[in-house]
Amino acid sequence: MSKPVFLVFRGCIIDTPALGALRVRSNGALGVDLSTGRIIGVADQEGRKTPATELVAGWIGQPVDSSMVQTTDLSADQFLMPGLIDTHTHAPQFTYLGLGHDLPLMDWLEKYTFKHESQFQDTDLARSFYKGAIARVVRNGVTFAAYYGTIHLQSNVVLADTIRNAGQRAFVGKVCMDTHSPSFYCETTMQSLEQTEEFVQAVLGTDKADDASVLVKPIITPRFVPTCSRECLEGLGKLAQKYALPVQSHLCENPDEISFSMQCFPDRSSYSDIYRHAGLFGPGTIMAHCVHMTDNDIELVRQNSVGISHCPNSNFSLSSGIADVRRFIAQGIPVGLGTDVGGGYAPSILDAMRMAAAANRALIASRRDTGAPGGSDRPLDANELLFMATQGGARVMGMADQLGSMDAGKFFDALVVDLNVHNSPLQTSVEQAWRLRAEQFVFLADDRNITKVYVAGKLIHSL
Repeated sequence: MSKPVFLVFRGCIIDTPALGALRVRSNGALGVDLSTGRIIGVADQEGRKTPATELVAGWIGQPVDSSMVQTTDLSADQFLMPGLIDTHTHAPQFTYLGLGHDLPLMDWLEKYTFKHESQFQDTDLARSFYKGAIARVVRNGVTFAAYYGTIHLQSNVVLADTIRNAGQRAFVGKVCMDTHSPSFYCETTMQSLEQTEEFVQAVLGTDKADDASVLVKPIITPRFVPTCSRECLEGLGKLAQKYALPVQSHLCENPDEISFSMQCFPDRSSYSDIYRHAGLFGPGTIMAHCVHMTDNDIELVRQNSVGISHCPNSNFSLSSGIADVRRFIAQGIPVGLGTDVGGGYAPSILDAMRMAAAANRALIASRRDTGAPGGSDRPLDANELLFMATQGGARVMGMADQLGSMDAGKFFDALVVDLNVHNSPLQTSVEQAWRLRAEQFVFLADDRNITKVYVAGKLIHSL
């Protein structure tokens, strides 16, 4: 029997192509070209009734045989949606997930993070551990993630290979830290820069950084300002420019971190200015947390088209504070969601959506009770949260034209969601409007409801 050339899904299709705009095609159809992994067409309301071969023929402009098309008819409790995007997570920190949440950031790093990450100098540990960690991320519906590794070159290559073998889309970074770090977990500046370049070359191979079809790409990753010297940051900025690579780091997460960073760089006007001056601020930069942002920080982020990864679970768990997402949105700054494992205890973007809602409401209530500006702001709704988890995340990752919504021409990175699986955490009725069922999905669903995960048209997880 010949293999199919096209996939066709018929049933409900849900996405958020713009902030707050929930698009529901309750009787739609969507086609995928398996040779490219891209969506070839979407029919709005009559797709379920139209033969799949007729749909595909209309989308590609030529007749097709039924043997070329594999059709999936979704049930009345199922819908198709874009894959979730985790814009900030730490793969090695799954080793101590859920520990140390009574500590502030800097103490938590000293007690847990550096010790556990240092163990990944052992590539056998990396090989055995990362496989399970990545599978867990995929199981939670994350089709695209920005991962931090460790300082170890070979274990980071193992991480990239593991993600590639799992079929997930990812940015993978070799962490750089050459100062103010424990002796057992620190590099020289030369080691950091040279091994980063080796890592970039190893991951890219013959691929090009600007090729959207490449699933796993390197990302320049200074841990954060306190652990990177001026020479290291500037050297990483040059590597980002040389290879046209994205950049990821942490920004304004914790008051003590900010204070120490400014002590290290007293000639800079703000935390953001440190990164900007090093050549690490631009359209491909992802900055996580952004809790305690000055006007100067926000203006530099906006001016340089930097994206923000909002990590509310971690911000709560390490008592860092609450990021003002509405403030970022008002400035036109791209905002996505991050789990920040293990500062955050849940490797789930569904959890991140709920935590983002809670953080936003807590901030509004606090301002209302103290009479501060913003006390009457409109809370983030489910549609806005879903946008940040999908299209907003794609925007932060620099791939908004390639991912994040169910539109023709984009890669088919997608989930099949079933609201009526055995032991489902939510109870819903087919009589309810899909917009209400989508809202319940945001606030109640978990990995049990994510029955299939596709990346570039390939099924990488199925229940």
